[in-house]
Amino acid sequence: MSGRHLYLIIVGWALAAWAPSARAADEFSGADKLRAIYSAEFRFTKQGFPVVPVAIAEGLARVTISAGPAGGLRLFPEGEGSSEVRGEESWQVRASATVPAKLSHWAVVWRGKPGQGDEADAHIRRWQELGEKAKRFEQGTVFGVGGEVLDRREVLVVVGPYRKPEEAEQAFEALGRKATLVNPGVFTELVDRPHGQLEAVGSKTGMHVRNEGVLWFVAGGESPLQVEAQGPAGKVSGAYFGKVYVTLDRNGSLAVVNALPEDRFLAGLLPVEIFPNAPEEALKAQAVAARGELLSKIGTRHLGDPFRLCSQTHCQVYLGAGHETPRTTAAVAATRGEVLFTADGTDLGDTVYSANCGGHTENNENAWPDMPALAALRGHRDAPAPAAGKPDIYATGVSAENVARFIDQPPAAYCGQARLGAGDRFRWTVKRTAAELDKLLSRYRLGEIRSIEVPQRGISGRALAVRVVGSARSETIRGELRIRQAFGGLRSSLFVVEVKDGEAVFRGAGFGHGVGMCQTGAVGMAEAGKKYREILRHYYPATVLRKLW
Repeated sequence: MSGRHLYLIIVGWALAAWAPSARAADEFSGADKLRAIYSAEFRFTKQGFPVVPVAIAEGLARVTISAGPAGGLRLFPEGEGSSEVRGEESWQVRASATVPAKLSHWAVVWRGKPGQGDEADAHIRRWQELGEKAKRFEQGTVFGVGGEVLDRREVLVVVGPYRKPEEAEQAFEALGRKATLVNPGVFTELVDRPHGQLEAVGSKTGMHVRNEGVLWFVAGGESPLQVEAQGPAGKVSGAYFGKVYVTLDRNGSLAVVNALPEDRFLAGLLPVEIFPNAPEEALKAQAVAARGELLSKIGTRHLGDPFRLCSQTHCQVYLGAGHETPRTTAAVAATRGEVLFTADGTDLGDTVYSANCGGHTENNENAWPDMPALAALRGHRDAPAPAAGKPDIYATGVSAENVARFIDQPPAAYCGQARLGAGDRFRWTVKRTAAELDKLLSRYRLGEIRSIEVPQRGISGRALAVRVVGSARSETIRGELRIRQAFGGLRSSLFVVEVKDGEAVFRGAGFGHGVGMCQTGAVGMAEAGKKYREILRHYYPATVLRKLW
């Protein structure tokens, strides 16, 4: 029989022919592969590292997977630990007979812990009495590590459903008039996963391997896998350690996901997230913060997707293999398994971070209203405590009354004195012409822009609401990120603005949301001789550092 007419079709059971795996699986294997890639469960390697499934790209029509000559390329239609196919130099994957996922989007009106079931039921009854369809969901995960069980679940009371996430968000205003919303947000329910047949065609023999839903690829040696594809944003090309699986995204197109150990992931992430030539103690602080972000976000991001995290700023930026540097990899190794916990040691800390806080960090609930206020994420000055008896006009925060002075005459700050990352990240000026503003704000139909006002600011002075007054009407834009996006991608929402003849001039401070660790400030602290534990205590008060693995 010609190889070009040989098909291997997997329909849900293991095939005893073909070479079995030489070692037992330690992650994402077995016949229950589809449940595994959609679940929020944590899996660990034999060495004790958590396995991170991070999306490389979505919306693809075809994907080519190859590996270096040393060790070859292995294809596992049923996941590692099942039958495998060897002998091909590369595989081209495509999908047929695909059906998109069925999703429902719900407006979250209350959040609680798993032990608060009675309270959740009471909220459901209340919303039903108000004429809304309400129900309960659970998100997050439970995992055991370091001899203890960490419960990261939360119970959600939701109303809906809505066809699109935007519709759920738009419902908050009307829902808020009926009853108080507790940390509102949008929950995406996976009603039915996408379906379709995946087919991989070998470059050497022309062999066809088919499977429903997912195909796994592993490099036979130590070299990374190579991924080539054409995506909606252009060409996708990169190298990736660990394993790669190709599956269907929520729209029924191909998605490529890299499942790799946490230490490999962080080694590829750190050089992208922080200057690789930053001081050693700043790199260690970044490694701990990134590890905490990874653990705390599992089960709460990308619900309805066949992966836990994306490789974009929405999660953490990850570009794959080949971006590692000896110094950043050493920082990951030096802090192996170290994670910040809440002060009582019962829960993981949420270690978010941003590029430059501008001299003052922000309260987390001001950046993300769907989060409760966390003791570890209180906004404060990015500077040493002032000497006793020395007045500090920003002791209670940056207000509407002093924000202009804070921007124009910046006080001493770690992120302003750092050798790396200060400059135009610390203070900046941006102009938007009348034509640019008209285009950026066209969806609001405001007419000629007359003024831009900031009626609400956070503790750092960041705008939480902006009122744009036009000749036809006015509009209030809420949310730190939405405000930045509305005016063409401002570096932060810590700004003052003047409008003259339709043109707006923004004078601002910082780069990013400003919550948690200021990466530039961490550099400044390290340059001032602070150790990474001191840096973490400064940016994440009310936390303790623990080693989990």
